[in-house]
Amino acid sequence: MVVEEVVNVSAGVLSSTILEIGKVALWLQAFGVIIVLWIIFQIVLIINDRKKRRLIYSIKKDIIRIEKKLDKLSKKN
Repeated sequence: MVVEEVVNVSAGVLSSTILEIGKVALWLQAFGVIIVLWIIFQIVLIINDRKKRRLIYSIKKDIIRIEKKLDKLSKKN
């Protein structure tokens, strides 16, 4: 009878421990999902910034080319 009570108590402790570990695992899983979403968001931002940088660089090259042409025209006059 004492052995049965010890087994029942240890089974109860074991099940509550497993339940607590499961709760912690769910929190870790949620945290992992948030981190993955954040990484995806950062990748999208990097790609967009790269496209904008390329556009700005091409505009800068065009402006420099136009300035050179204007300088040539102003020197002729």
